[in-house]
Amino acid sequence: MNFATTGAAELSRGYLERSFSPLEVTVASLDRLTKLNAHLNAFYLVDPENAIRAAEASTRRWISGTQLSQLDGVPTSIKDALPSIGHTSFRGSAAHAVEDLRSDFDAPVVARMREAGMVFLGKTTMPDFGILPGSVSSKHGVTRNPWNTEYSAGGSSSGAASSIAAGINPIVVGTDIVGSIRLPASFCGLFGLKPSQGRVPYYFPNSPSLVAGPMARCVTDAAMLMNCIAKPDSRDFTALPSSETDYVVSMRGDIAGKRVGVIEGVGFGVEPDDEVLSVLVSGVHALETAGFKTSRLKLAFTREELREAERFYKARCRVELNTFPPERQQQASVILGWSAEAETMSAADLFRTFNCLQKMRERAAQVIDGYDFLLLPSVPKPAFRAELPGFSSGEPFEPWINTFLFNLTEQPASSVPCGYTRFGLPVGIQIVGQRFDDIGVFRLSRVLEELLPTEQTMKAMIAELVA
Repeated sequence: MNFATTGAAELSRGYLERSFSPLEVTVASLDRLTKLNAHLNAFYLVDPENAIRAAEASTRRWISGTQLSQLDGVPTSIKDALPSIGHTSFRGSAAHAVEDLRSDFDAPVVARMREAGMVFLGKTTMPDFGILPGSVSSKHGVTRNPWNTEYSAGGSSSGAASSIAAGINPIVVGTDIVGSIRLPASFCGLFGLKPSQGRVPYYFPNSPSLVAGPMARCVTDAAMLMNCIAKPDSRDFTALPSSETDYVVSMRGDIAGKRVGVIEGVGFGVEPDDEVLSVLVSGVHALETAGFKTSRLKLAFTREELREAERFYKARCRVELNTFPPERQQQASVILGWSAEAETMSAADLFRTFNCLQKMRERAAQVIDGYDFLLLPSVPKPAFRAELPGFSSGEPFEPWINTFLFNLTEQPASSVPCGYTRFGLPVGIQIVGQRFDDIGVFRLSRVLEELLPTEQTMKAMIAELVA
């Protein structure tokens, strides 16, 4: 059996039926990781000893019928942004000291995955401080897209996305403050969900737009992971009240006839690419054929509003960068240059920028009025060259223009793989739901996945990587 193309749900069934064991799957995953990582640079830390030990324990549990969850024994990885016991974390930046940075605690999502018996293969790469849309890191180097290694895997969940698309592991948790789940999901042909703010506990909750959410090759696998990570954690005082929602069961509900607002562009930033718009048109047509009611919407956010938003994130990034000595800051040259404007901002400047962001949040939240969902490209252009931090060296923030607005509004939003460019690069469509309607986003994502299937193309690509 080719475990590289086997999803989490299939692995769980195989463990239950004893067709294969977590140990067999983990050994195969580690072998694939070893063969491919030199080309992809998805992992900066590999932990084979602990992975094998965890897989052996999981195998014993499945044999005895004492498995901890459906995901017990399923291989996964941990993003550099997430602290994990015994592992080093650099948040993608060489500005961090080179000495031992091993964590003595697990982030909430890591703790939930560990409790579920999942097998951690290691830790994956990300760009500096999670704010770059490219997969270039001053600490880890360039992470590459398995579809074509000349292109970016996207940021900031770079290694996480690359590892799933390469068939190393089937599911991971990404983090998202401006689009860091949806953008790499789009570039790598994956499904990714940014949940409603507070749906998945996060520690430390240092931003009202920072979330963690599932990434996978299909919606069902992501729903399984959501069941695991959406459980309570007392450390996150901002988390939503916990519920006993089963996302795998709930996503099968009927949503035919729902109203969908379609957006080609948000009004600022780069113009959407024709091939990306073609995929969006295909998605809209498929939904209309299936009975959904669609209407075209025109947004009119301005270039100055985009600049104000960028200034806010520059300031946030600069505060973190300034915690390191000047000689280490110099090693993170891209971030150092991009965030330089923040050094001249006064407290009054920052407060004005924050208020502008709040007004953008209000306007963005009103866009969905009268609709159940919004549909727009996850990213206005396809994947760019792997060595670039964004569409160009000078405008690294612009790839976020279709995603960051819905971090501000705290709405759930997914990226669903729906097509390809003429060069074979994946294109994702973003689904935005009403605030707190994570189940609805799962449901429409499943429908779109079935209407515009990409699974066979993905499996063929993974098989070629084996060859």
